[in-house]
Amino acid sequence: MNKQQKIVLFSGLGVVVILIVILIKLLVVDSSGEASRDDAVQAELDSLRAANEAMQLENLQRSLDSIPVIETEGLTLAADQEELLGKYNDARAQIEKLMNEVKSERAANKRLSAESQAKIRQLEGQIGELKAYCKDLLQRLHDLNEKYEQQVQINTQLSEQNRVLSETVGQTQATNKELSNKVAVAERLTLTGISLHAYNKKDKTEKNITKARKLGVSFTITPNNTAKPGMKDFYITIKTPEGQTLTGGGSFSAEGTTLQATARRSVEYANEELSTSVYWDVNTSLTPGEYTVRIFTDGQCLATRKFSMK
Repeated sequence: MNKQQKIVLFSGLGVVVILIVILIKLLVVDSSGEASRDDAVQAELDSLRAANEAMQLENLQRSLDSIPVIETEGLTLAADQEELLGKYNDARAQIEKLMNEVKSERAANKRLSAESQAKIRQLEGQIGELKAYCKDLLQRLHDLNEKYEQQVQINTQLSEQNRVLSETVGQTQATNKELSNKVAVAERLTLTGISLHAYNKKDKTEKNITKARKLGVSFTITPNNTAKPGMKDFYITIKTPEGQTLTGGGSFSAEGTTLQATARRSVEYANEELSTSVYWDVNTSLTPGEYTVRIFTDGQCLATRKFSMK
């Protein structure tokens, strides 16, 4: 029994005791007592009855106040929570309606008849049933809230785990990329002794570029034990002083795009020093000036040189 129920019980017992005492007084008083004394006793009874009714109404109001009003503004609730909360609010509103009916019935009948007392008892019984229903709904709401709070905690933990995992994956990818770059740098071939020469129709070196019948680019590949051995395709691009790329070596992919080669040559590289030359037969008029030579293999530009041709 809670504190509020004890208050209601003891208050009711007190009123009953007082009424019994007054009745005993009435029985022992001489029936021929004075009318003024009867009036005083009746007034006292009316006063006690009014106090008892006020106390009962106050207790009923306390019962209603003990059923909390649940505020949901700004909250995001699941469908099952919304359903339970709707039932709870409807039941609480019904209790308040019945409370008002009890108050109206008491206010309309200062001296309660048997019919009024029966109606009040019926209303109070309905209130009691609704209070029990509200209590059950509150417990179910509480259980749902705990369930969702646990789920939120689980989701938060999973989110944190995913974040850590993503960071780990990102770090691993960055490390792998760095290692790949280092490997690519280590495997990159190094060229030395790059030269550009013009040749006449007898394959002799020609000093006058306008008389050249062939251009040749020579270079040496240095040893590299990290590089993959095997056949290597070397692509040469030669750009004239006018900015035109000499063509004839087909197309190839490098630096994320497709380029036109002036000439190409395949050589077998065995991780040892290797000297080679790539030639291009002149098929257009050439002018003196600065020529730009670029050498590619494995999709990379290995070297860029400029040569002044007379």
